Parts: sequence; C-alpha cells; structure tokens
Amino acid sequence: MITDSREDVRRECEKLGELVVQARLESGHFETGKAFAWEWLLERYYRRRREGESEERERGERALKAVEDSASAARAAAAGARSAARWTMLAALVAAAAVIVSLARYW
Repeated sequence: MITDSREDVRRECEKLGELVVQARLESGHFETGKAFAWEWLLERYYRRRREGESEERERGERALKAVEDSASAARAAAAGARSAARWTMLAALVAAAAVIVSLARYW
C-alpha cells in the first residue's frame, strides 16, 4: 500500500482492523503511510484505555451508590426497630399497669 494521505491510511486501517494493521506494520506493508497507521493504532489503544477507565469508574460509582442505599435502608430498619421496641415497652408498661390495677382491686 503506497499512500501519502492520512485519510486514505485511516480508511484502510478501519477496514482492516487493529490486529491486521499491527501485523502489516510489523511486516513493513505500510510504506509512506507508516506514521499514519501507527498514529491510528495508538489512537485506538488510548480510546480503548479511556473507555475502560470510565467503565471502571462507573462500576465503582454504582457500587458506592449501592453501599449508600443499603446503609440508608439499614438506618431506616434500625429506626423502625427502635420505634417498635419503644411501642413494645409501652405495651408492656400498660399491661403491667393493668395487672397492678386489677391486683389492687382485689386487695
């Protein structure tokens, strides 16, 4: 392939794919467009790397959000348990008061 145009080399690289372009670069297939082919290959590499980092960051953010949500649910459950415990204690006090009142009537 003897091309000087950056766009021609880029189109050729898009058609061939990364692995074929790399193999052809190593075999000396790209003569005058060699620099453009390397440039295209590096751009693909860095794009893939950036996308991988952003996916990793998104996964981390989703995990953090899930932890925050579960912590919030745990706090709500704990508050509900405290409230239930208070009502249970109140019911026990009322029952104890009723027993005391009924015992006081018999004396």
